[in-house]
Amino acid sequence: MLRVTLLLLACTFAACSAGASSQSAPASTNLPAFDAATIKPPDPTAGRRLAGFYGKPGGRIFFGGYIKWLVQFAFGLRDYQIAGGPGWVSSQWFEINAVPPETSPSGNIKVRNAEPTPEQRLMLQSLLRDRFGFKCHLETKEGEVFILTRGTKPLQLKTPKDPAADPRAIVVIKEGGFVDGEALGSNTTTDYLAQMLSQYLQLPVLNQTGITGSYDYNLPPDDPENQDISTGVFDVVDRLGLKLKRGRGPVQTLVIDHIEEPSEN
Repeated sequence: MLRVTLLLLACTFAACSAGASSQSAPASTNLPAFDAATIKPPDPTAGRRLAGFYGKPGGRIFFGGYIKWLVQFAFGLRDYQIAGGPGWVSSQWFEINAVPPETSPSGNIKVRNAEPTPEQRLMLQSLLRDRFGFKCHLETKEGEVFILTRGTKPLQLKTPKDPAADPRAIVVIKEGGFVDGEALGSNTTTDYLAQMLSQYLQLPVLNQTGITGSYDYNLPPDDPENQDISTGVFDVVDRLGLKLKRGRGPVQTLVIDHIEEPSEN
């Protein structure tokens, strides 16, 4: 059955109403929330900006970037899955530091994490709701996708060395966008692999492999002349014993109905 791999958290989209609507449903007040959060423009004297999401031990988080990126992290979506909103959500940079309640499960996080945990995603949704007046709705339409299936070659997926590690599924892109076939994966599921492949290909990747569990992989460079990211991704997938093909499938889009510049700290 076709599945949009990024919709594992769809049931937690409490800040959005389902389906196109002329008026968004009010956000749930039952979402977990950070105990404290500061939202500021970057310090112009601080040098190079940190960009992206950084999870820290104890559940503290730092985010640097555009609010459209924050929406992506909060809902586990990609750029092409977000529509609407004023221009500043993609042009005005913010830095956010937030701390969870001491009693929250996030307070037990012992290692750094590059992707929000499910609870942290909900906390980011609360932050958007409470500090940005965020409202949205979800639309699902038939669209162009890639479908990930088993290939004809032996699978190059190994038992993970650390089953508790933060998942990784990386096609290595060298400086200047150079791709030579090197790829690294740790404790990744095929759902997570499909999610990351969609980021490289800028289209949804639907996981139809039927492969369960978590895996490591390590592919050395095999094409030092290749400089095309899409070609490199297809090469990596083939060497892993998998296959990508174009198709049609459900594509879920989050539509921003309302958002305001953040309230004062």
